[in-house]
Amino acid sequence: MPGKVNPTQAEAMLMVVIQVAGNDTAVSMAGAEGNFELNAFRPVIIKNVLHSARILADMMDHFRAYLVEGAKLNTGRLHHNIDHSIMMVTALSPVVGYDQAARIAHHALDNNLPLKDAALECGVSEDLYDRIVEPESLTKPGVPTLDGGTRR
Repeated sequence: MPGKVNPTQAEAMLMVVIQVAGNDTAVSMAGAEGNFELNAFRPVIIKNVLHSARILADMMDHFRAYLVEGAKLNTGRLHHNIDHSIMMVTALSPVVGYDQAARIAHHALDNNLPLKDAALECGVSEDLYDRIVEPESLTKPGVPTLDGGTRR
């Protein structure tokens, strides 16, 4: 498919993580076999711990070099996604009520509007919306209050 980008580094990282989880299981089982402070399974433990450390270190180098370095945020797309996120209506719900919040959400979806535009069209003042719907504050625990703060 033209233009398709495969997430090879993310998939490779998942493979390494699965291998490390398997190694951890082997280490746990081998550790449980020790008797009288002696453990004949030390070679299994050492091999798996060292293997895990090696493949994680190698994968981190590749992940950094081929996926993380040079990555840039698409801030325009991020702002668009935030503006069109219907889930942010939950911040309005304690203030305008569940039914009004649901109407705003449906209006935004039905008309492909940013949430703020839908709220304004449904009778919420811009000042109230701006004080209550703050995306960053929605990442923290608490309930929005009319003064723009949050109540825990």
